[in-house]
Amino acid sequence: MKDKSVLHDHLDGGLRPSTIIELAEQSRIELPTTNPQLLEDWFFENISSELNQVFNKFELTISLMQDEESLERIAYEAVEDLIKDGVFAGELRYAPLQHLRGGLNPQNVIDSVSRGIKNGMAEFGGNFNSILCAMRQNNDSSQVADLAISNYLNGVVGFDLAGPEYGYPPSKHIEACMKINKSKIGLTIHAGEAANFSYIEDAVFNCKAQRIGHGWQVIEGCAEIGGLFEPNTKAAEYILEEKIPLEICISSNVKSGASDVSKENHPILKLFKSGFNVTLNPDNRLMSSTTLSKEYELAKQEFGLSEDEEDKIIQNTNNSLFENIDN
Repeated sequence: MKDKSVLHDHLDGGLRPSTIIELAEQSRIELPTTNPQLLEDWFFENISSELNQVFNKFELTISLMQDEESLERIAYEAVEDLIKDGVFAGELRYAPLQHLRGGLNPQNVIDSVSRGIKNGMAEFGGNFNSILCAMRQNNDSSQVADLAISNYLNGVVGFDLAGPEYGYPPSKHIEACMKINKSKIGLTIHAGEAANFSYIEDAVFNCKAQRIGHGWQVIEGCAEIGGLFEPNTKAAEYILEEKIPLEICISSNVKSGASDVSKENHPILKLFKSGFNVTLNPDNRLMSSTTLSKEYELAKQEFGLSEDEEDKIIQNTNNSLFENIDN
C-alpha cells in the first residue's frame, strides 16, 4: 500500500455510521434507521424522497458534533480510518462556527478537534492538521480567519471558503482572504465545483488562493485540442504555469449532482495529462461512500490511470499539503 495524503476531507462528511448511531442515542436525535449498513446506504443513496425531506444529511452529522467529547472522538476516528486506508498525512477541514449550538465557544471547538487529531496521531501515527472553513453564505468569514491565524500553533494550517457557490463569489469574503494572505495560514477556496469558471478566476486573482477546492471546471477556461486542455484564458494559464493544486474529488463530484459531470466524462485524467497540478481526494467519505483508496481505484478503472500516473498524483498531493507550501 502506497503512502498517500489528503488535502480535501470534511470532518462532518466522514463520520462512521456506528458512531452516528451511538451519538444519536445519547443525544436523543432521531435517525432514519439504526442499522449501520442501512444508515450508510441512506447517506449515500436517496433511499426515499420522503426521508430526505425529513433528514438533511449534513444537518444530521453536524447536530451530533456539538460537544467536546463528540468532536474529539470524531476527529480521532477520522485519523484512525485514514491511517487504515494508507493515508499517512492530511488536512481535515470543518467549520468551527457550525458547532456552537450546545454552548461551546469557537475555541472550545478547535481545541476539541485538535485534541482528537493529536490523540489519533499518538495512537496510530501519521501527520494530520486541520483547515477551518467559513461558510460563504454567512457574514462571519473574517472571524473564522482570525481563529485560523490565532490557532496556527494549535494544528490549524489552512482556511477555506465552503458552502453554496452560486451567488457567493469568493471576493465577497475578500477581507478574510486578505488576512489569511498576510499570515502563515494557507488559503484554499471551493471554486468550480458547482459554479462556473468565473468563480475560479475570482478565487485565484482576487483572493490569491493557493489551492482550489475541486476546481475541475477550469476546463471552461481551456480549449480541448487533441484530447488535452490548453488554456485560452489568463486564469487557466496562471493555474497551469504556477501549478496551483486542484483538489479533485471524483465520487463527490458525480454524487453531489452539483454539475453534469459523470464517472465517464470527469476530466481528471485529461487535466493531469495536460500538465495541471491534479491531486485526488475523498471530500466526504460517508456521503460519497468512498475512501482515498477507492478514489484511486476508480481513476484506474474508469480512466485507465497508470501506476506511474498514480505515483505522480500521490506526489502532487503530498507536495501540496500546506506545511509543504511556502506561505
